[in-house]
Amino acid sequence: MRGKTTIYDIAREAGVSPSTVSRALSQPGRISAKTEFRIRRIAEQLGYLTPDADGSGEGMPATGMLAAIVPTLTNSLYAATVNAMQRRLESKGYGLITLDTDQKPAVERKAMSYVMRNVDGVALLSSRLSEPDIRRIMLVKPVILLNRSVPGLASVTVDAARAIDDATRRLKETGHSSITYLAGPASSWSNEYRRRYIRAAAFRYDMTYRVVRECDPSIAGGAKAVDQYLIRPTDAVFAFNDNLAAGFITAARRNGLRVPEDVSVIGFDNTEMSSLLSPTLATIDMKGEDMAVAAADALVNAVRNPVGVRPEPISLEAAFVPRDSVNPHKRSTMKLGPYAEIRRSSDTIVVTVLSNAFNETMPRINEFMRTHPHIVIDPIEGRTQDNTLSLYWERVINHRSVPDVINVERTALPQLAASGALQDLTDERLERDLGPRVDRAAWRSAHYAGKLYGIPGDQSQTVMFYRTDLLERYRLRMPRTWDEFYEEGVALHSRNPQRFMGALDTNDVQHYLSFFRAAGVRPWTVENDSTIAFHMTDEMVVSVARFLQQCVDDSVLKAEPLWDNRYMTPPDSGSYLTITYANWLGKILATSYPADRGLWKVALPPAFADPSTVQTAEIGGSTMAISAGLPEIRRRAALTFITWFQLDPASVELRAPGGVSAAAGYVEDLTRRGTTDPYFEQPIYDVYAKSATRVNRDWDNLPFYSQLDAEFTRLIAPALRPGGDSAALLPEWERRLKLYAVSQGFTVK
Repeated sequence: MRGKTTIYDIAREAGVSPSTVSRALSQPGRISAKTEFRIRRIAEQLGYLTPDADGSGEGMPATGMLAAIVPTLTNSLYAATVNAMQRRLESKGYGLITLDTDQKPAVERKAMSYVMRNVDGVALLSSRLSEPDIRRIMLVKPVILLNRSVPGLASVTVDAARAIDDATRRLKETGHSSITYLAGPASSWSNEYRRRYIRAAAFRYDMTYRVVRECDPSIAGGAKAVDQYLIRPTDAVFAFNDNLAAGFITAARRNGLRVPEDVSVIGFDNTEMSSLLSPTLATIDMKGEDMAVAAADALVNAVRNPVGVRPEPISLEAAFVPRDSVNPHKRSTMKLGPYAEIRRSSDTIVVTVLSNAFNETMPRINEFMRTHPHIVIDPIEGRTQDNTLSLYWERVINHRSVPDVINVERTALPQLAASGALQDLTDERLERDLGPRVDRAAWRSAHYAGKLYGIPGDQSQTVMFYRTDLLERYRLRMPRTWDEFYEEGVALHSRNPQRFMGALDTNDVQHYLSFFRAAGVRPWTVENDSTIAFHMTDEMVVSVARFLQQCVDDSVLKAEPLWDNRYMTPPDSGSYLTITYANWLGKILATSYPADRGLWKVALPPAFADPSTVQTAEIGGSTMAISAGLPEIRRRAALTFITWFQLDPASVELRAPGGVSAAAGYVEDLTRRGTTDPYFEQPIYDVYAKSATRVNRDWDNLPFYSQLDAEFTRLIAPALRPGGDSAALLPEWERRLKLYAVSQGFTVK
């Protein structure tokens, strides 16, 4: 089909002129983003943009040239990275064109337009472009990102979290108690990444943290940053890069400060200059040459194998390089408040927010701060859900300061609420004003023991993802009930022992429990904030457990970890013909199996009884909650933020693609628009909307989810194997949970 498609076909389908199509495909950024995206999507659907899709070699002509687009070549790390990439590409038979964008997104867009027709692929180094801009470019040419990560796109990043933690711990152990971060350009992804992890490390080690924003990443920028630093000096300084650190050291000395006696300094990049300064500069080695080699190899692979390549993000490990600019015996004399942001007015309210990650949410946070100029959001990154909860919980039980806001999975909300760590938001006005604005199941899950403790961010109702082609190949029907599912699964496995009708994710207990919730049975009831009744040995509960074990015994379901927080773990997407999971797994499927576009579809899950009355469940889903004990002015600011962030139309519009907002009407609106998902080639949101109305809301999360999950991992998960005895272990599971509940002060029935 590719060979027959012309720009006139695309223009007719899109309802625009052929010249508009030509500009959209050859010069990104010349027309409106909405129109350009629609044209590119149609061109891709018609096969016009699929390079060499049929293997005939009739794709876009190869040039033997690749392009590297960099913010500035005055940055020695960027220059060294490009040089290393060029050497690597030359060894593989490719030339490299390098374009300097002067750190301006508009110039970067023009550079992309310039090279689009003339190269086979593009490396974007520390790109300042928006995520939609980058995704549009990838429809035309293979792209590799360096120093930036976008979900589902090929990238090479250097994980500096451990190195930053090592450096901060060294500062803490040598007597430093306060840190200033000299931040780089606001549009720099790596700057925000570094700032968040320095902030998190300062939080972890109880060190005062300050930031000087938007320093020019040069020696001259370091000299200017000293004036801001001296307004509220700290014991140590992290600088965005070595050049900025060198400029700071020089200017600090002119102002009578000694390095490292008065202030310790740490840079980033480990450039050649850092070892030549006096004192030698401690720095974070960002592995520029290793990153260049990995990026060159990945880009060449994408160019040579353009169809169906899973975009693998490559992560290297940074290292802290200790040198003489860190004082080994610092005696802090600075008495400072808990937080101050230089260049902010005195009436600014700072709200600290702890979440597992901020990569996808920073555009929304930045928009909030733009529209609420007197509230500064200070993100603290926990990296994973488990680590975020552990970090918060450790501070609660040790009576240490906690962030103002925590973004937590709803299963963990009762545990924090029961401990008294969260602010009780119960208020008739809030219930009246906010309740109707939130999906009903999500709103109920933000309550514990009848009280409101947060505002939900997303919906996570279950649906069934299924492979249409495989069901047809094995002459199977879409199961309407779980009994039909079992029968079809037995038939499938007898024909092909390598395939399973479905999967049972053992990553955590939520997926296992979702079957009980969908069946309408309750293993326990939280009667109030101090009383729990367990029903885990009731006949209906045991019958569901026996059914799941029978499915595992007869190879209808395969019980194993299903994904690794990034991709699906089975390399073959045909391992399972169906997967019943939360709606957000659709995004994971699309990034894990790009070659299977159009093969996966979405439907409501099977029913345990009458298909017309099918019930669904929730897996995951996050809620923003406010810590208890905040001063009134900060509590109001925190409530303003979480309400805007979760429910305001401007914030909802900025959500990253693939998630489903908990804002009421979000899914219905996408359904009314007739939105067709490009991966599933189906209007999936009407299925999500139906599932949302069928979530079984007669369900309680236990106020000690971490213990529940730990006992599931120790006791039940190992028994979910052919010939296992998982159902017979329910009484022991219940006994252990009862003992733990009593030890935590709950009354158990």
